[in-house]
Amino acid sequence: MLKFHVKHLLIAGLLSFFVLPASAQKMYRCPGAGGSTTFSDTPCSSGQGSEVTVKPATGSGAGSPPKPDPQTRGAMDKRNAEYNALLTPDCRRAREAFLVKSQQKNGMEELMKEGNPISKAWEACEFEAKDSIGKLNAQDQAKAKAEEAKRAEQDRIAIKKNECATKQKVLDDRRPRLAQLSEQDRATFRAVEQDVAMNCR
Repeated sequence: MLKFHVKHLLIAGLLSFFVLPASAQKMYRCPGAGGSTTFSDTPCSSGQGSEVTVKPATGSGAGSPPKPDPQTRGAMDKRNAEYNALLTPDCRRAREAFLVKSQQKNGMEELMKEGNPISKAWEACEFEAKDSIGKLNAQDQAKAKAEEAKRAEQDRIAIKKNECATKQKVLDDRRPRLAQLSEQDRATFRAVEQDVAMNCR
């Protein structure tokens, strides 16, 4: 009987943010201690085991999501690479094996079965996966904050530029008839002229 576990759903959910391209991949089935089996994207260290070429499920229907446009695909690939870079090699391989299996026909059903070695390997990386996602989110927040500060600085510069242009226009308009202005207006003119000289260059 198929059993669904909260942890299995969680580790599957941790993958939902990052999707690998649906292309054929080579995996290696390696015998482990106590008769267990592990999967890796590199040949078995013991020299035993077998090579498996895994292809994602194909065909039309609800299980075939639409292909993203190139720009979205590029952003997804970049995000996926950033995420993988934060994982240890063992967890990176466990994640990739889980993804490959999940793309096979009935793959998720097999992954949800009690004791599935691929699920167990990825489940062991649960804390690391959460931590990596947390780091990526923190990086996103820092980047958004930096971009907001940059926009604010650009707005400040634009406002100052407009103010300086307005002051310069007032100076240009009044300079030809400066001698005709009152002493108070000439004093104001000199103050504005000094302000422009100091702050608008």
